[in-house]
Amino acid sequence: MITLSEWQQQGLFEQINGQQIFTRQAGSKQAPVLLLIHGYPSASWDWEGMWHTLTQHYNVITLDMLGFGLSDKPKDALYLISQQADIFQAFLHKLGVSEYHILAHDYGDTVAQELLARQVDDNSHMHIASVCFFKWWLIS
Repeated sequence: MITLSEWQQQGLFEQINGQQIFTRQAGSKQAPVLLLIHGYPSASWDWEGMWHTLTQHYNVITLDMLGFGLSDKPKDALYLISQQADIFQAFLHKLGVSEYHILAHDYGDTVAQELLARQVDDNSHMHIASVCFFKWWLIS
């Protein structure tokens, strides 16, 4: 397990749609792209426990959504699901991704559904190959 500080050091801050967004990417560029979409109220660091394993098989991409984790938290933002989906699409476009898989959790499930709806409506130049929605619980 790595610390949050180490997680941050291994990521980048990107200007996406006028906001500073924390991003992480790892794995082979030749591997299928896997987009990780975190839940609420959390951040990309949720994926830390499975990050190494996933990057052995995929080109893994994630970010802290607007208002979460290390990303900007503008006071005047509406924090719409569509806005979060716009940020993901802009980042994927910037990376040159044309096809990807999604692993989403909680609030991220709704963002993933928005991305799927855009694909169905032909409002996306990227193809979602598969989606996995899940929820996990911490048991103490």
